[in-house]
Amino acid sequence: MRTPPTIVYEHERLAALNKLRVLDTPPEERFDRITRLASSIFDCRFASVTFVDDSRQWFKSAINLDMTETERDVAFCAHAIAQDKTLVVPDTQEDPRFKSNPFVVGHPHIRFYAGVRLMIEGFAVGTLCVSDNNPKILNCVQIQQLEQLAKLVESELQRQEFNDLSTQLEEYQFKLAQTQKITRVRSAILEKVVNAESLHTVLHDIVNAIEAEYTDQVCSILLLEDGKLKKGAAPSLPDFYNDAIDGVEFGVGRGSCGNTAATNLPTIVEDISTHPFWTDWKDLALRAGVCSCWSQPIQGANGDAIGTFAIYHRERAVPTADEMRLIEQFAHIASIAIERELANQLIWKQANFDSLTGLPNRNLMLDHLQLAIKAADRESDKVAVIFLDLDNFKDINDTLGHDIGDKLLIECARRIKQCLRSDDTVSRLGGDEFVIILNGIKGLSSIELVVQKLLGEIVKPYSLELERVHTSASLGVTLYPDDAKDVKGLLKNADQAMYGAKDLGKNNYQYYTHDMQTAAIKRMTLLNDLRYAVKNKELFIEYQPIACFSSQKVMKAEALLRWQHPTKGRITPDEFIPLAEESGLIIDISNWVFNEVCANIKQWKAQNRQELQVSINTSPSHYFNLESNITQWLNLLLDQKISARSILLEVTENLLMEANEMVSKKLFQFRQAGVDIALDDFGTGYSSISYLKRFPTDFIKIDRSFVKSMTDVSNDKVLCEAIIVMANKLGIKVVAEGVETQEQYDILKSMGCDYAQGYFIAKPLSKSDFESFWERH
Repeated sequence: MRTPPTIVYEHERLAALNKLRVLDTPPEERFDRITRLASSIFDCRFASVTFVDDSRQWFKSAINLDMTETERDVAFCAHAIAQDKTLVVPDTQEDPRFKSNPFVVGHPHIRFYAGVRLMIEGFAVGTLCVSDNNPKILNCVQIQQLEQLAKLVESELQRQEFNDLSTQLEEYQFKLAQTQKITRVRSAILEKVVNAESLHTVLHDIVNAIEAEYTDQVCSILLLEDGKLKKGAAPSLPDFYNDAIDGVEFGVGRGSCGNTAATNLPTIVEDISTHPFWTDWKDLALRAGVCSCWSQPIQGANGDAIGTFAIYHRERAVPTADEMRLIEQFAHIASIAIERELANQLIWKQANFDSLTGLPNRNLMLDHLQLAIKAADRESDKVAVIFLDLDNFKDINDTLGHDIGDKLLIECARRIKQCLRSDDTVSRLGGDEFVIILNGIKGLSSIELVVQKLLGEIVKPYSLELERVHTSASLGVTLYPDDAKDVKGLLKNADQAMYGAKDLGKNNYQYYTHDMQTAAIKRMTLLNDLRYAVKNKELFIEYQPIACFSSQKVMKAEALLRWQHPTKGRITPDEFIPLAEESGLIIDISNWVFNEVCANIKQWKAQNRQELQVSINTSPSHYFNLESNITQWLNLLLDQKISARSILLEVTENLLMEANEMVSKKLFQFRQAGVDIALDDFGTGYSSISYLKRFPTDFIKIDRSFVKSMTDVSNDKVLCEAIIVMANKLGIKVVAEGVETQEQYDILKSMGCDYAQGYFIAKPLSKSDFESFWERH
């Protein structure tokens, strides 16, 4: 841990702090309100307003922090006040200044911190800061929002100074009254923002609150959308006036608000009847009974106009300097509510649209397909679903790089859209997979036309960054209601048909056929049997030992799920695991596996086998599932009094590729509880290395495909060695899978690999055979 930097004008800074007379004073709601708001906006567990004197950090307001002061030497805020920019520490454990800080390694276990200086008389006296137990990244807009909240804290501190002066200086009485009014308005509105009320409600409450305090004013809030003014809130203006303004294109000289929106500057019109900006609307204003209009831009965190705040008067008038300050504050309050709504819209877009191509993602595609089915039922039409997969995309990615691959996907998305009609839709599922929905199909000829256009367009060469790239597509086509009656069935059919097209050769297409249906029925029969496999005790677990290279001891094992079908015999995991994933049975099966492993571990612990750690494969769908939270496994560990270190969870790259904030939180919850995380099949994906920085990883498992053909002179040896060296640098242990020969074992040991797993050590064993093996090793 590094000591905070020395501040040059420390004496003057302490003088400015003491002048505030805020140290060691009781908590105040006005500061608590801002810290609550900061905690909510940035989804952080902790938020505080702190002041730093010569030896300590003192908390004026603190959310979820059970401390009132700390020593200055260990305070994050002591670093924040010493730099000009906002201090953002995305992960304290990765920052040499803080990774050994007592509040990082101990309670309250801070992993993320962001602090903004509070400036008084040109000196940094303290900070507004947010922090959390999980790493986070703030974008530029969020940093600006935090800085704006810090300005509110500074405003509150300065207001306190005004309050002190007002007791001595009578001429400040009016300013104090005005400040109290705006504070009431601001407090009420910020509470509503914190409570996540709708933008419509918040904007109307802003206007109503202002008009209640300032009875001679009529207020209006307009939003900016696609170059037009849109209704926000103006309850005291007549409906005919609001309707006439709604949708007007803004521009320089087009009314007070239109000019403000275009210039991002205040516009003061004392007399609407004579001002040139109002030529087209002066009769409208006369009917509404308003004579003057003062408009102020509502600016976002980046300074761009996102709306306008206007005050109308029944008589001709111009604002005083104090009134202009009030208008600016009203506009600022409105900006917080509007930006929250814009942030929500952005979140919705990110949840429903593919960030690379801008196409709808799986979520929105499912909605579109459901609507298409309903429309087909109404109109007695058909819906065609086309599953499109690019040919050789992985080879292009591997040889030309991901940048070229991304540009290829963007261009393919554009070409696909050009081939479709206006009421058809295309979505990207991920990777190089697209789903196309053709609505209102009367016959196969219209499908054939689209399919041929798609094949013809996609196969044309691409010029990407001076590279000439070639690809083609395989298409699977299915029809509603001919082939399936629901969304899930249609997507499965189209997927199967697409693989049938690939079997025919590249740049081809195929319709869903009877043979595919027969294969699907076979899979369905197996799926139905799988539903009863747990109940009928057909599932069991085998344990494959994992040996430590350094000690030669078996200290770990992987729990492997097996299925003994009563009539079909042993069903391989490759056959039934995908079925369990598709059907959702994987959740219940995974819970069963976890319970079985815990029961065995508890028994082994009772036999003084304390050092064993068992790896459990986890399904990506379990982390995304809202009804069955995988973190409930932690409760079972507590109930069974099983050490978290006895369990290691193996996750796939697919999970990390699609992980959202919810999945990240679950992984970090396991990590915080002491459960180790392993990234399985490492090296087979194209972006595994980036995940090691973003997600908690204790182990990586080198895929057996690298180990299988490894010799002293093979490229696979070089790749394995590179993986091991990289992992060692990152403090991550390495398990090599598929170790089958003495040569492979010796090579891996010489490269510094930590653990070996494979037939050379032992095959997967029954529980009793594993116990016997363990006794011998």
